[in-house]
Amino acid sequence: MVNAPIFLPVGVSIGIVAFLLSLLPAVFFLWMWYLRNRDRSLPAASIALAFAVGAIIVLPAFWLERGADSVWNIVSPQTAHYYAGASLPLLRIQDILLPAFATFLIVALVEEGLRYGAMRIWMRRSRTIDQVFDGLLIGVAIGLGFSTFENTLYFKDLLHGQDYDTLVFVFFLRFLISTLAHISFSGIMGVLIAQGTFHMFRSRSYMILAFLVPWFLHGLFDLLLGVGHGLYAVLVLIPALLTLVSWTFNRQLFIIHKKDGKFLAQEKTPESPMMHALEKALKVENSPWNIHASYLNENKSYRAIFNAMGSKRYE
Repeated sequence: MVNAPIFLPVGVSIGIVAFLLSLLPAVFFLWMWYLRNRDRSLPAASIALAFAVGAIIVLPAFWLERGADSVWNIVSPQTAHYYAGASLPLLRIQDILLPAFATFLIVALVEEGLRYGAMRIWMRRSRTIDQVFDGLLIGVAIGLGFSTFENTLYFKDLLHGQDYDTLVFVFFLRFLISTLAHISFSGIMGVLIAQGTFHMFRSRSYMILAFLVPWFLHGLFDLLLGVGHGLYAVLVLIPALLTLVSWTFNRQLFIIHKKDGKFLAQEKTPESPMMHALEKALKVENSPWNIHASYLNENKSYRAIFNAMGSKRYE
């Protein structure tokens, strides 16, 4: 007897396809920032949890933004269209002021405020986050989770309306621009919150900057997109992204400040790759094989030391 095929409801099928589409950029950026690195400072469970937190934050963010939209329609219905961006050309001062109010004081304030609260509580209480670079990873993962769920909602609406031409354009737009924006803003916030968490004397300054910088960049980015100046929005995004990338090579961000959830009396400076390799070679030199049965392991330690020092030839 052949089992009858199972047909999913149209809404469920559209939701699954939309989620898979939105998951593609998340998988790509997770691989680039985390999965391809052999030396991972955070366990995969922490990254997965951060991704889930970012996705969950979308729900209260959308609820608050839609509530603000409803209030705007009640208070000033004649200007409600400014919530989604001004219509070009920009002829009056309110054509820029009202969209700025919507992007800075509603969208950016809500989204960055929720991310800020989640990351600040997490990093203060976490036992696994022990260096500033961990804050960058947590921030990027939260940004990816947020953008993935947000993209799912956008793609679901387009698929439901069978607007496939627009779907292709929006997919690449959100893959390249929106996802990178959330990564950049959230990653910068994560680094600054981690700096404020670990530094005793400038903690307040870092915490203030951790909210103000992503909030301003997010508001300006959305404003420029809303009024039809996408090129300028990309120009705002590029410095933020380059800053985040440059931080991944800053060894000061890898200094260990905690151990088992407790602050260290003296921070541990990260070892250089050369020193790490030499320590590994010395372990070979002092191994039981060399001490008690050197004839079985003759010259192995010397080869290890030469390899650690970058020697291409051993004689």
